[in-house]
Amino acid sequence: MIDEGYSGRPAWSERPHEEAHLLNPAFVGTLLCRMVTDYVRKAGLPMPIALSFLLVPIVLHRRTREALPKSTVTGVLPWLQNHKDVHVTFARRLRATRAVTQEALMFSMAHTYLAVEGGALRVGHRRIPASYPKDVNHTDETRECVDRAAFVGRWFAGAGTDHTIFAAWGVAP
Repeated sequence: MIDEGYSGRPAWSERPHEEAHLLNPAFVGTLLCRMVTDYVRKAGLPMPIALSFLLVPIVLHRRTREALPKSTVTGVLPWLQNHKDVHVTFARRLRATRAVTQEALMFSMAHTYLAVEGGALRVGHRRIPASYPKDVNHTDETRECVDRAAFVGRWFAGAGTDHTIFAAWGVAP
């Protein structure tokens, strides 16, 4: 069965268990909210919407997430020069997760966690908690994903334009 929604993706009940848990709009929306919050806080400007699409293939890909620097002192370009292996499957992962990101953006905007301002994203009227709650349903890995999403927001805020960031990752917006 196919949902009649925007993406034409299978109904949630028909998706693989892992996808239904990790790639659902609420969780990915939480990641996006963390990214946008920290981007806006550091840059002082709304985050270009296109950057949203880079988050899932970076943060939900374990090898890439675990290889990310611990500090934004390490710039995106130098880090990518030293981690060329992340480029190997990045474009494919980006294409594969585009619909997931679109669903999460629509969910987050519909519930006013995110808002569009001049073609860019800012935090909406509703806020997600400042820290990801400790709960039996939240694993260490999910908390790590949330933390790393916030890091990516700060990291990208100091990395130049969205076009520069996309070029560094070897993809186009």
